[in-house]
Amino acid sequence: MSFKKFLAVFVLGITVSIGFVFFLKLKTRDTPKYLSSKSEALPPIMPRHAEIPDEIRQKFAKVPDKPELIATLEHGGRIESVAFSPIDTSLFVSRSSDDKVKLWRLNYPSEPLANLKGNSVSFSPDGKLLALSGLKDGTKLWNIKTKQNVNTFNSIGRDSIFSPDGKWLAIGTIGGVQLWDIRTSTQPIKGPKLRSKGLAEHLSFSADGRLLSAADRVSGDVNIWEIVENNAVRKSNFNVKSDKVKWVEKLKFLPDAENPVLAIAENDKDIHLLSPTNWHVNSDIPAGYVNDLAFSSDARILVSGGHNEIELWTVENGERVLSIEGYSRWVNCVDISHDRNFVAGGGNDGLLRVWEIDEDIFSQQNEQFSDVVKLIYFLPSDQTPRPDITQKLNHLINDVQNLFANEMERHGFGRKTVSVEKNGENAAKIYLIEGRTTEDYYFINTDKKVRNEVEQIFDSSNNINIIVVEISDVLGKLEGGILSANTNPSTVNYIDEMTGLRGGDLIMTSEDEGYSTVSVARHLGYTFGLDNDLRDPSYIMSYGRNKTHLSKSSAEWLSKSRYFNSNQTFYDTPASIEKLSPMPGKLKLQIQDSNGIHQVRLLVKPTNPYPLPGYQWNINQERNNTDWDRKHRGKILVLHDYLTMNAEEQATVTFNYPEYAQNQIRIQIIDIHGNMAYRVINLIDENESTITSFVKKLFPG
Repeated sequence: MSFKKFLAVFVLGITVSIGFVFFLKLKTRDTPKYLSSKSEALPPIMPRHAEIPDEIRQKFAKVPDKPELIATLEHGGRIESVAFSPIDTSLFVSRSSDDKVKLWRLNYPSEPLANLKGNSVSFSPDGKLLALSGLKDGTKLWNIKTKQNVNTFNSIGRDSIFSPDGKWLAIGTIGGVQLWDIRTSTQPIKGPKLRSKGLAEHLSFSADGRLLSAADRVSGDVNIWEIVENNAVRKSNFNVKSDKVKWVEKLKFLPDAENPVLAIAENDKDIHLLSPTNWHVNSDIPAGYVNDLAFSSDARILVSGGHNEIELWTVENGERVLSIEGYSRWVNCVDISHDRNFVAGGGNDGLLRVWEIDEDIFSQQNEQFSDVVKLIYFLPSDQTPRPDITQKLNHLINDVQNLFANEMERHGFGRKTVSVEKNGENAAKIYLIEGRTTEDYYFINTDKKVRNEVEQIFDSSNNINIIVVEISDVLGKLEGGILSANTNPSTVNYIDEMTGLRGGDLIMTSEDEGYSTVSVARHLGYTFGLDNDLRDPSYIMSYGRNKTHLSKSSAEWLSKSRYFNSNQTFYDTPASIEKLSPMPGKLKLQIQDSNGIHQVRLLVKPTNPYPLPGYQWNINQERNNTDWDRKHRGKILVLHDYLTMNAEEQATVTFNYPEYAQNQIRIQIIDIHGNMAYRVINLIDENESTITSFVKKLFPG
C-alpha cells in the first residue's frame, strides 16, 4: 500500500471514529422536557368498578370547568381572520387566504348566511354593515340585513375598519391610511389621507376613536395618529424590525378610553404592550409565537392565537387565565364575543371552531391565585379513595409549610413559606381526578401517564401540582413514594439561548406509613428552581442522611420566589447571560435583567472521583462511592457557587473555575420579582476548533 493510500485510510478511520463517538453522545444526551416528543395518546376510558360515595366526593374541591367546543364550521382553505358582531354574538364572519369571506350564524353552522370576497372584513359598530377591502376591487360596504352593497370606494387596500362612533371608515392603502366620513353611508365624504411608507394594514382605533394605529408589515414601521374632528396629527412613528423581528403580525388598542395601551404582536415570542405616555414597551405578555390577538370588550382579557392553541391572558398582570387546545399546528386568527361567552379561532386546516366560555371559569381563575401549590389526588378506575386521604394531605402540606417558614425565619427572612391553594375553612384544596383506566396501566411510566391526564385539566405552567397517585406498586419507585419532580422550562419571553422557569409538578404515590415532610420539601425545592446542594449533608437539597435545613443561599433564593410572595405581577422582561473572555482560574460572565437581579447560581455536573460531602446515598462508604460513580457522577446538576446581586440590572460576575466538571455548565438567575431563567454554557471557548474540543472532552484535565 502506498503512503498516500495509507494516509487516506488513516484519515477516513479517524473521521469515522469521531463521527461514531459524536453519534453515541447524541443518542445518550438528555432532551429537555419542552423539546421532547408529544405526550402519548390518552388511554380509552374504562368504567369505574365502584361508584364513589357522595360523602367521599364532598371532601374534594370542584375541578374547574373547561371550555366547551360548541361548533365546528368548514370554511375551507387557510383561515386568516374571524370577527364576532359587536351587537349579535351569534353572528360572526371569517376570511380565508384565497379571499373568500363567509358570514355565519352560530345556530346554523352547516351553511354560511352569505359568501363574499375581500382581503379583509370588519363589522360596523352598530353591527349592520360589513366593510370588505381588496387590492383589486377596492372597498365595499355591505348591508347584512338586505345582503346588498351600499357603496364602493375607489380606495384600494388590504385592511379597513370603522371608528367606534361610526363616523370614519379607515382604509389602509399604499402610502398611508385614507379616511372616509360615512355617517351617510350612501354618500360618503373623503377625509384626510394619513401618510406613511409602504402598505398600511393592521389598523386599529382606540376606544374613543381619537387614536388610529397602522403598520407596514414588511418594513416594520408603526404609525399612530391623533384624529380631532376632521384633522389628523401623527403622534408617533417607530420601527420594530430587527434581526429578531422580521414583521408585524397584529396591532390592537386596548378598548379603554382612559388607558389606550397598544398591543403589538411581532413574529418573535411576545405580545408587547406600549404605554400611551411615550409609546415605549411597558410590559410583555409571554404568549409565544402569536398570529393574532383580540381584547374583550371590558378590556380585562387578551386572547392570542399561535402554535396549537388559543390562550387567554389577564391584562392587569399578564397572567395566563386559560388555554384552549384542539388545533393542529397554527391558529391564525382569534376573536372573543362582546359578552365574553364565546371564543372563535381558525387555522390552516380550514376549520373554524367556536368555544363557549363559562363565566365561572373567569371567577374560578380569579379565586385560584397563580404561583400556588395545588394538591391533586389521582384515582385509577378500579381503585376507591382512602377515607382519610384529604386529612393526610392537608396535614402533610401544613408540615411542609411550617418547615419552610421555620427555615426562612432562621435565616432572617421572616416566616415566609410556600403558598398553597386553600378553601374557605383554611384547609388545603384537594382535587379528585379520576383516571381513565385501571391501576395496571399506570405501573410503567407512572409519572408520564398520570401527568398526561392531569394536564388535560390543570395547567402546570404557572402553578405547581402535587399529584398523589392511588397505586399499590410502581416500577421505578423512588424514596418516600416520590416518582418525579419537574419544573416547566420554556423559551417563551427569553432571548438567544435563555430559558425561563415557572411552574411544575411533583408526583408521588399514596403511602400507608405516611409521608416524609423533608422528602416532599426537598423535591418541591426542584420545582422552586433549586438544585442539588452537596456542600453540606444537613442541607435539604443534599443527599445527606440527616438533611433538615435550608442553606442560606437557598433561603435567599426563596425569599424572592413567586411561590413565597403571592400576587406578584408576572410581566417580565428578557434577561441575558453572556460568557466573557476567560481569566486564569476564573469564569467571567455578563448578566443583564432590567427587573433587577437578586441571585446568580453556578450549577455543574461534577466529575469528582469521590462524592461531595453532602452525598450520603449509602451509609457504607465503599457502597456510597460506588453509587456516586454509577448513578450520579457527571449526571446531576450541583450548586457550585452563588452570588447575591442586590437588584443590579447589569453586572459582571466572576466565579472560581470549576475544577471537576463537565464542559456544559448552567448559570441560573432569579430577579427581584421572582422570575427565573437560566442558560447552558460551554466552558470550552467557542473559538476552539472542533478537534481541540473533542480531545479535551476525551481527555479532561
